[in-house]
Amino acid sequence: MTAQTTRREMQRMATELEIKSVARQQLAQDGVQEVTLRGIARDMGMTAPALYRYFPSLDDLVASMCEDFFEEITEALSAAVVAAGDDGGRAMHAAIRTFRAWAVGHRNEFALMFRHGAENPGDTSSTARFAAVFFDLYLRLWGTQPFEVPELTATSAATCGTIRDFVEESFDLVAAGDHAPPPAALFVFTRTWVRLYGVIGMEVSGQLAFMFDDVTPYFESELEDAATALGIPYVPSDAPA
Repeated sequence: MTAQTTRREMQRMATELEIKSVARQQLAQDGVQEVTLRGIARDMGMTAPALYRYFPSLDDLVASMCEDFFEEITEALSAAVVAAGDDGGRAMHAAIRTFRAWAVGHRNEFALMFRHGAENPGDTSSTARFAAVFFDLYLRLWGTQPFEVPELTATSAATCGTIRDFVEESFDLVAAGDHAPPPAALFVFTRTWVRLYGVIGMEVSGQLAFMFDDVTPYFESELEDAATALGIPYVPSDAPA
């Protein structure tokens, strides 16, 4: 590789980063629907055909941006887990609160990344790394203090096989060894995640504004219920570290 080639590649990377930076500014200010390649090219003083040399389509640009967003939020979650120390329960509280704070603080990014994931279910590399932060916490909790799983109804039990199949395809249960959670525990994990994510998603999209001026107390009540279901003490947000 020549020095000229390296400079060319560095210039290309710098331009790609600038394109994504401008696109993110448009996204944050104007929303998902207003992000266009022509608009980005205009703001950068480029022609649209010149921009296509870096991202052949808007979908390609969105996919790259979403990858960056997932990396950003995954790093934030991982840092929160490390800062929480050895207590798995505190780490779980820190991770889910960090997730909510990021989502509320980056509403349009959140909307874009999860919409893109829903529209492109085969593109799972970045979402898998994000999800692994929470699943690793679940495994950590189960391995150190297994909770009593509830007796499942016939309807709930019917979903356990599907959940187990998904988990085995997406995560490494072999590493958990004898501490691998049973299907009923996986069901509890799934239920707590869906409830908490549901509150966050509805808050970010404004669907709870008609009921709550401040969603925090309701979110914390859901987090408290989730902690109870997982057999860990609820940690108030203002509790000392």
